[in-house]
Amino acid sequence: MLESPNPDATFDAANTDDLARMVMALMQEVWVMRDRMFITEKLLETKTGITPDQIDDFVLDPEMAEELMKMRDNYAAKVLGAPVAGKERSVAAILERAGLAGAAKE
Repeated sequence: MLESPNPDATFDAANTDDLARMVMALMQEVWVMRDRMFITEKLLETKTGITPDQIDDFVLDPEMAEELMKMRDNYAAKVLGAPVAGKERSVAAILERAGLAGAAKE
């Protein structure tokens, strides 16, 4: 644990931006895996064998795209919920500050 003037703080102000960048990078990587797993599961509902190219080339229908976006939003809210809880900040504001302003709508 880092020394901090605030005994309840885990990180000081100098580490907060680094920590936020790390969390955002990890969220992006995990989301790519979840996205691919979702597509893999959809393909396996109808096929017995699939290839990585089939996953890469798969086009979601509108219903599947909506389901995936709801999953993404729930995931982002769960991960980002800790710093947002009890403060007047939103997921969109955190993403904007991290340089990912359009990420919430993509």
